[in-house]
Amino acid sequence: MKKSAMFLIVAALVLWTAAAQAQLKDGLWEITSQAQISGMQQQMPPATVRQCITKSDPVVKNQDKDYNCKTTSLKVSGNTVTYAVECKGKEGTMFSEGKNTYTGNAMEGTSTTSFKMQGQPAMQVKTKMSGKYIGPCK
Repeated sequence: MKKSAMFLIVAALVLWTAAAQAQLKDGLWEITSQAQISGMQQQMPPATVRQCITKSDPVVKNQDKDYNCKTTSLKVSGNTVTYAVECKGKEGTMFSEGKNTYTGNAMEGTSTTSFKMQGQPAMQVKTKMSGKYIGPCK
């Protein structure tokens, strides 16, 4: 698998997280994800990113500028957020669905991401995420 595809997978898994209006603290969040790629016996190492998240913009953004991503569904129920995101780029298309629960300074969640990259078979990745509030955004 190409390095760019692996980077894209890790970025997508980490970056498609949404925040609950009622429990979300506006500010800098650190989110760590552990991906399980179907068909691969080797487990990928955990990946961690930091992102400024607010109640008015609760979906973590994809940091890969080669992809145009949009949130296609976002529902908040109590402190749980359910979301779907679609990304299109020159290397292919990704679709991710997830569910995250926020409790004060912490977040736990899961997502399933499907990838269709040019010249490669379709892949599906399941991810477990955990996050913590770091402080105000700079």
